[in-house]
Order: sequence, then C-alpha cells, then structure tokens
Amino acid sequence: MSSTWAKITSMSAESYDRWMPAWLLLVRTHAWLWDQVEAQMRNDHGLTMARYDVLASLANAGGRLGLSDLASSILLSQSGLSKLLDRMELSGLVHRDPDPRDARAAFATLTPRGRSIARQARQGHHDFLQHAFGDALDDRDLADLTRVMSRISASSS
Repeated sequence: MSSTWAKITSMSAESYDRWMPAWLLLVRTHAWLWDQVEAQMRNDHGLTMARYDVLASLANAGGRLGLSDLASSILLSQSGLSKLLDRMELSGLVHRDPDPRDARAAFATLTPRGRSIARQARQGHHDFLQHAFGDALDDRDLADLTRVMSRISASSS
C-alpha cells in the first residue's frame, strides 16, 4: 500500500467536511464556466476550445511553434495534437512545415485564415470572460483566488 493511499484512507470524516464543500464548488463552477466558454466559442466562431487554444497559442508565438512546444503549451499529447492539427489543416487554419535542421521535427504555422479567425475569436472570448469571470470578482477576490490557486498548484509539484 502506498503512503499516499494510507494517508487518504486514514483521514477522518471531519477532515473531509473541512475542504469537501470548497472542492465541490470549485469543480462545479469550473464545469459550468467551461461549458459556457465552450458554447460561446462554438456559437460565435464555430471553434472548439481546443482549436481556439491552438490558434491563440500560435498567434501569441508570432504564428509559428514547434510541435512539441505547442503540445506542451496547450496540454495535449503529441498524438492528440497531431490528430487535432490534421483536422485544422483540412479546415485551412494551420499547416505543418518540416524543420530543416531536424528531420524528426516540424512546426505548426497559422495560415492567413487561421490568423484572422484567431483575431476575431480572441476579442469575443475575452469579452465573454470579462463578463462571466472578471465582472463577478473585485480586485481582492482576484488576488485571493490567484493566491489560493498558486498555493494549490505549488503543493502538487
């Protein structure tokens, strides 16, 4: 039995009561917000959030990234990214270029159409996030949320 599992199984019900309501609220709020963000992107721009994430990452990088850098920036596996890029190439949003210095590597590059859609989608996406997230929180809330999320992130490293 792992030491982590031993700790988990020895926790009392009282300790769950301390953090479980916050956990459930975080998960439910994330799911609700993500569904809203996904619906807005699909309705307004015909994109999934995964496609938008690729377009935005490429646009933020000047229009071109190595595939491994792109995969890590959007948290997809190499195979997941490859399948997504196949579909995005068919849609005329990106193209892949071989790396002339490394035959095993390639770059993803925005097409003019991909760049235009990324630009259009970004403004609507940011406006939606402002309304759904930014307007709901004051400066103190944002500082507290950032502090808490940073603490959780640091404890999992």
